[in-house]
Amino acid sequence: MTSAPALARRPDTPLADLAERMLLAAAPPPLVAHCHRTYAYAEAILHRRGLRPDREALFLGAALHDLALTPAWEHPSTPFEEHGAAVAHEALVRHGAPAELAGLVHDAIRLHLGLTTGDDHRPEVAGVHLGSAADVLGLRLDEIPDETLDLVLETHPPTGLAPFLRDAFTREARHKPHCTTAVLVRDFNLLDMLRHA
Repeated sequence: MTSAPALARRPDTPLADLAERMLLAAAPPPLVAHCHRTYAYAEAILHRRGLRPDREALFLGAALHDLALTPAWEHPSTPFEEHGAAVAHEALVRHGAPAELAGLVHDAIRLHLGLTTGDDHRPEVAGVHLGSAADVLGLRLDEIPDETLDLVLETHPPTGLAPFLRDAFTREARHKPHCTTAVLVRDFNLLDMLRHA
């Protein structure tokens, strides 16, 4: 197995540029950094497992997976992962993405909160879940080389993410009591996990 790069560079494609613009236009700096860490951690974990994802699809999913937690894209009744998946899918198709790619990114975003999504047979879908969980909750950090962790944290510092997510998840759970976030807050103590991650 070849060694993984210490810090995965994002794909240089028009769709990756689009996702980056959408992220920067809507998200505060802590969420932007989280999305970049999600991508880097996903790349590292998947590489460690011998998986080779479509890097463009993985980046698109990582960059846009929390888009609907932002004021620009928040929906009053649709769970953020479902609304964000629909927004991403529509934007990608409108900008010429093949249907298969847009569908893959849609699923990666829609399913990223699922407790079993890390086992999805599609590495791009599993990767967004794994990278996000590594960043937010510290799960599977032992699968990421220390050099990668250090460089990712230096390049994309985690300052301010936990308060942002606590507020966003609290709001999501309050207004959408049957959504996945509400279940994670109520039944799995997600807010406490964020405090101690």
